[in-house]
Amino acid sequence: MIRTLIVTTLTVAVLAVAGMALREILAGTDWDTVRAALHAMPVPALAAALALSAASYGVLTGYDVLSLRLIGRHVPYPIAAIASFTSYIFSHNLGFAVLTGGSARYRIYRRHGLSASEVGQIMLTAGITFWLGALLLLGVALLIVPTVPTIGGWVVSPAVQSAVAVAILAVLGGYLLLLARRGGAPLCLFGWRLPLPGWRVALLQLALGVIDLLVAAGVLFVLLPAASLELYQSLLVSYLIAIIASLVVHAPGGLGVFEAIMLVALPQVDRAALLAALLIFRVVYYLIPLAIGLLLFVSLEAAALRRPRERRRATTERTDRA
Repeated sequence: MIRTLIVTTLTVAVLAVAGMALREILAGTDWDTVRAALHAMPVPALAAALALSAASYGVLTGYDVLSLRLIGRHVPYPIAAIASFTSYIFSHNLGFAVLTGGSARYRIYRRHGLSASEVGQIMLTAGITFWLGALLLLGVALLIVPTVPTIGGWVVSPAVQSAVAVAILAVLGGYLLLLARRGGAPLCLFGWRLPLPGWRVALLQLALGVIDLLVAAGVLFVLLPAASLELYQSLLVSYLIAIIASLVVHAPGGLGVFEAIMLVALPQVDRAALLAALLIFRVVYYLIPLAIGLLLFVSLEAAALRRPRERRRATTERTDRA
């Protein structure tokens, strides 16, 4: 209870600071120009953003499928996909993934015989999959991109950038080596048995995490004008930093934090066009999927409530006939 209160207080404080920072960043913005950029957004760009969003959430379902395989439980793919989608869309928009996304996963999976402990293992494995992909992408990007975007006047020297990249990749290499040495043996921590993947499955986790983040960053990229490979590289590093920062501070949907970092980290993009892209990205990648996720979740809950009534009715009818 105390921990939740502390985390909530810190989150509110971070959101307040992010809001003030965003207000300062947006000072002097010509909102008529932003509205014009919104109206001028090409239809093909919107269609591409919607398609890439769907692809990103499709890749995310693989997180749960892989996690279920690791704990040795079989759940039909449509159920795993809905559990994954609703869980991520709630945690993306509302923050506090354990409470929001975790509750959605548990309510869906428990009807298929999974325990709370198994759902917790699924969440942990899925989280590891994300972080593996994020760290690999960040490490490789820091090696490839000449200079990290400057945020708040903070400049990273090439030497420090390379050192951080090598350290990240070394940690990932050490993790794979550890898995290879353990040969899939579970890890026991504080009496909790955590199934560990083999190194081949870990490579699949890395691939899933990387593809998901590449596609998700692509949603924002296709909404920007004058798209180029160089711009995508800068956007990808900025996107990774913004997403990681949002997760660390538990900001719901990264609201304010994500936008502030992207606006500061991409000064080469026209401000009005970038703001328009960020607003559309928020709708396409967060709000539309949230509406769909809510409909799916409510439909499942309603169906679950109907089943006991239908069973009771069928039992009563059989009794009456007897």
